Amino acid sequence: MKLIDFIFAARPMLLLPVWSIYLVTVKSVDENQQADMAMMLPLIAVTLIVIGGYYLNQIYDYESDRINRKLGFLQSGMIGRSEMMAAYLAATLTGLIIGFYSGFQIGLINISQVILAAIYSLPPFRLKDRPYLGLAANILGYGIILPLLPPTFWENFETARLVIPAYFGLTVAAEFLLTIIPDREGDKKTGKTTLSVIFSNRILILSGAICFAAAVWLAGIAGLKSLTFISLTALILYLTTLLAPREGLILFVCKFPILLITLLAGYYFPAYLVFIVVLLLTTRLYYKKRLKKTYPRLN
Repeated sequence: MKLIDFIFAARPMLLLPVWSIYLVTVKSVDENQQADMAMMLPLIAVTLIVIGGYYLNQIYDYESDRINRKLGFLQSGMIGRSEMMAAYLAATLTGLIIGFYSGFQIGLINISQVILAAIYSLPPFRLKDRPYLGLAANILGYGIILPLLPPTFWENFETARLVIPAYFGLTVAAEFLLTIIPDREGDKKTGKTTLSVIFSNRILILSGAICFAAAVWLAGIAGLKSLTFISLTALILYLTTLLAPREGLILFVCKFPILLITLLAGYYFPAYLVFIVVLLLTTRLYYKKRLKKTYPRLN
């Protein structure tokens, strides 16, 4: 049971942006690319590094997670702090080894991810508790660095490809601005100065809408029709939410764009879609039986 607890403490549903952005980037760069070992190894490597970052985050966000009623693996005593730290080290080191095995350039990119994950949670840096640096860290880690990992990104490289990380950087920024809203109460009580503490819901939603408007323009000029549709849909949803910024609606709207990106990745790689369905069902079952919670949910 402990091993299963560690698997779900890795927050597999939060890995959807990692997997989906990577896979969509692969197809955006080379529509004929298949899911071979050369393509999958960098994804496995970065997945392990991100999992390590999630473990570390739970260790150093113990109090605010308790107030915000987050998943609670540490708070419930299911996993000890020393055990989670050991899991962080194991996942991170394994990810780095696989990354360098995939290629020296990929290994170097992964080192930047490890450093970013560390300073995101560790004092005295704790970028996640700093309003603009926390936003910048998410944009850089998920939106900009991640799309640089597929080996095909650098084959026959053209500067026009830089539109892809810019697009995902804007998408991640827009989603981050809404995902921090439910954490406002816990952030205030623990003395954090995050963007959700500084700004109102409407300002955060409007800022996200501006990001998606820019993403629509970028995807349009690059001829990425599917990504243009996704960002345009997200823009409409964000503008609609401005009229009635209720928490349930905000939670739905901030998750919907990554759902569309995941479905697009599943269209490109049908096996991935099957994997996601199985993951969703097993996660629901685990949380229902083990933690008596309904998770994941769209609102």
